[in-house]
Amino acid sequence: MNKILYILGIIFILTSCASEARLFKVDNSKVGVKYKRVKGTIFNDEYDFSNFFVIDVDSTKRWTPKKVDIENAESILRRQLSNINKDKVNQFGGYPIIHRNLNSYFRQYVGILNEKGQKIIHINFYWNKYSLIDKIKGYHNSRINFKSNYAIVFDGGSYYWQINVNLEEQKLSDLQINGVA
Repeated sequence: MNKILYILGIIFILTSCASEARLFKVDNSKVGVKYKRVKGTIFNDEYDFSNFFVIDVDSTKRWTPKKVDIENAESILRRQLSNINKDKVNQFGGYPIIHRNLNSYFRQYVGILNEKGQKIIHINFYWNKYSLIDKIKGYHNSRINFKSNYAIVFDGGSYYWQINVNLEEQKLSDLQINGVA
């Protein structure tokens, strides 16, 4: 009986730890994130503004997201994405449907204050799950990792997309899915 309780206790500890975001320092302006099966980079408020441009929000007013902010943003994203993505723009043919493939994207997180002073997390998504056939065809993106700078990609359909998460209103906005060339 004690053995069963011991095993159940270990399983409980392992599963509860796995559900929290783990943050680690990458460099002076970036923090790595591992959360469940998601990986990404947080750009802190000291990150050089000239290295990124965020559409639809004044990205000059920034803040640094913490672990709880990332967990909250990911929760909002999972709950609301399928609704905001109902038209599935640029998600046809071989392109992934974004709300069905959330774990297949590397994220870049930027904390921004909107005109009302509300905390927004802008998330930049990069496809990170290329199959062996994709790699043989030359489709892979090894450039995006924890040390990568904020990157803008043109075209590429739903392999590259962005969204804003308003933490105070608990709402998604400004879904931008790249075009298809």
